[in-house]
Amino acid sequence: MRDWKNLFREHILIRGEMYFYEGAVQECHKTEYGYHAVVEGTEDYEVDIEVKGEQIQKMYCSCPFAEDGNHCKHMAAVLFEIEEQYKEEILSKNDESGGKERELEEIIENIPEAELRSVIKMLAEQNDESRDMLIARYASAIDETQMYRLKQGVDRFVWQYSDRAGYIDYRNAWDFACAMTDYLYDTVRVLMERSCCRQAFELTNYVFQTAGNSDIDDSDGSILQIVNACYDTWKNILEKCTDDEKNEMFSWFMNYLSGNYAADYMEEYIEDFLAHEFRSREMLEKKLKYLDDMIEKQASSTDCGSIWSVHYGCENNIMKRLKLMKELELPEDEIREYLRKHWNFSAVRKLEIKEKLECGELEEAIQILCESKLLDRAYPGLVAHYSEQLISIYEMQSDNKACKEELMYYVFECPQTELVYIYKLKELCTDAEWNEYREQILQNPKNHSIFYPFMESEKMYERMLECLKKEEFIFNMDRYEKIMKEKFPEQVRDIYVAYLYREAKRANDRKRYRELMRYLKKLRKYPDGKEKAAEIAENWRSVYYRRSAMMDEMRKAGFN
Repeated sequence: MRDWKNLFREHILIRGEMYFYEGAVQECHKTEYGYHAVVEGTEDYEVDIEVKGEQIQKMYCSCPFAEDGNHCKHMAAVLFEIEEQYKEEILSKNDESGGKERELEEIIENIPEAELRSVIKMLAEQNDESRDMLIARYASAIDETQMYRLKQGVDRFVWQYSDRAGYIDYRNAWDFACAMTDYLYDTVRVLMERSCCRQAFELTNYVFQTAGNSDIDDSDGSILQIVNACYDTWKNILEKCTDDEKNEMFSWFMNYLSGNYAADYMEEYIEDFLAHEFRSREMLEKKLKYLDDMIEKQASSTDCGSIWSVHYGCENNIMKRLKLMKELELPEDEIREYLRKHWNFSAVRKLEIKEKLECGELEEAIQILCESKLLDRAYPGLVAHYSEQLISIYEMQSDNKACKEELMYYVFECPQTELVYIYKLKELCTDAEWNEYREQILQNPKNHSIFYPFMESEKMYERMLECLKKEEFIFNMDRYEKIMKEKFPEQVRDIYVAYLYREAKRANDRKRYRELMRYLKKLRKYPDGKEKAAEIAENWRSVYYRRSAMMDEMRKAGFN
């Protein structure tokens, strides 16, 4: 089928392609007049494509968007699937007849030797990729001129897949990434076979920087595909190069971090590679110095900083330095002295706390935790963590007095996201104390995320109802509907009535209209709910009669 993509608006075509790649097209098969398929979306939609020769005659989809004669994303997804099936059929036919490779081999064998060089020259002049492969494999030396030509091959892909403004859009991004990755692997592999490690490294770096500087819609992670290919290639080069070449590679990585060669987020890959490769003592010492510079920049903070590793996650700078110190087999006294010097960093104290707890030195752990609460008082998350550890230690010691004091601090000073520590405190309180503390918990705005679970567990249902009446959204009402309906059916019904009137003013698409119908049906199950639902439906027919989609959804829901 020719030129079918021109039948769709660009954003519809992009969404259809996404549906295709996500595997949403099901049961696509040929029919007497064309193709039939089912596409998974908000619902399962039926799609029929009528084809005559190479031309599309008609398209039908059961989705709401297509009802008015629009060409929808489901149709586009099916056409992408049909196109893919056609390609697979062609490949299958080639395989059955011996394949393209066998055919090509036979043709080459029949070329007279005297003509072969001129044929190769002609093909290389016509095809840049063929020329680049000949340069990489057969050039007598890969000098600056040859490297320039190989880099032109990288630039060629940017030009090929971008528009006049140099922008690579979503539809071309994945093909661009595949072309760059294939070129990298193929060309570097040939260079490595020739022991041209420096040139292989230079070309890989050029691909890396070009990808990072490209203006591209990277919604599908195309750039990461290229960068990961560069990372793998660096590892392969590092395994095969000489010591001098390793030192040159190491210097490049160190210099890269202080430069501005590509997008900032790509530095993560540089830092990752630098941290986990290059193991000579001299290199480890240089990495130690680099870490020291980073750590010293954080001297006034409790956070010593971290490096994000794409393979290992977030790695704390102090922990990385300790690991390097141990790899360098530095004396234990020197390591201890370093930790004491950097006591202001929470990571150092956490490490010390962990060691004290593992050795059963609880009093020493308590002392460090109390000190850390003061040192890190500007960081609520850290303080809460220290407080939790203190509570755990006091429980181990059966020290109810200290435990209660720490629980009061934790419950009233730290934001609560669950009820665990609140009920630990309750167990240590008198009834009079608990009545007072319960109200303080409900008055504390830091605890907004546990208000409803807390009121439910305390059976404060009337209080819950008053709060639910003030809610603008219906989420919490839905969440506690079952129990609230049992105790206050009329009041809950009225909350839903108010919600329906309010939301009808805001709704403006079929998805929202369907949601309103669901609540309207729900209303029927409440006392006098059928009458209330009928009143609301009548009001909507009178007020919103121009909203054809809304009226249609009301008819489908049985509110004629």
